[in-house]
Amino acid sequence: AKYSNETDDREACEVMVEEVDRLNRAITELLEFARPSQLSLKSTDLNGIVTHSLRLIEQDVRQKDIQVIRDEAAHLPPVSLDADRFTQCLLNLYLNSIQAMDRGESLFIRTAFDPVAQTFTIEVEDTGAGMDPANVSKVFDPYFTTKGTGTGLGLAIVHKIIEAHNGTIKVRSTPGKGTVFTLMLPGTPMDEEPE
Repeated sequence: AKYSNETDDREACEVMVEEVDRLNRAITELLEFARPSQLSLKSTDLNGIVTHSLRLIEQDVRQKDIQVIRDEAAHLPPVSLDADRFTQCLLNLYLNSIQAMDRGESLFIRTAFDPVAQTFTIEVEDTGAGMDPANVSKVFDPYFTTKGTGTGLGLAIVHKIIEAHNGTIKVRSTPGKGTVFTLMLPGTPMDEEPE
């Protein structure tokens, strides 16, 4: 009987730890969403940010055997952005994609620069479940989620950060085929936030 009680206690502790982690994530997302989007803008290598952000999901990718395919433009000019906030942006998009995919599917990341329009483009595409049209128009709404867990703030935070960079984000999705998020950032120098 003692062994059974110890097992029950251990399982109860594991559940409590999982719940604390879940609550921490929810509170962090709420605070992140409520925080003013004051940026620390610096001249940054966009492909370097992609490399760094992908390192943060290596374990998630391995667990689901996701194939990461990069198609980055060579010799990109530097872009003015807040590296930490933009990394968070990409991370939220990657995790959203990974959750939508089954084992062995693919995540594509592309970068480009249009010298005429002076615009950087970053695409994050997955081969996951996709979304129906009714949900696509709501994905950036705070607290909207189709998942059983989570706050629904991940993509709302992405939208907020991109807008703070004077950029735009678009999404297109096909049920059963996947989703593409397209981020566009201005390539012209931006005024840095005052100290």
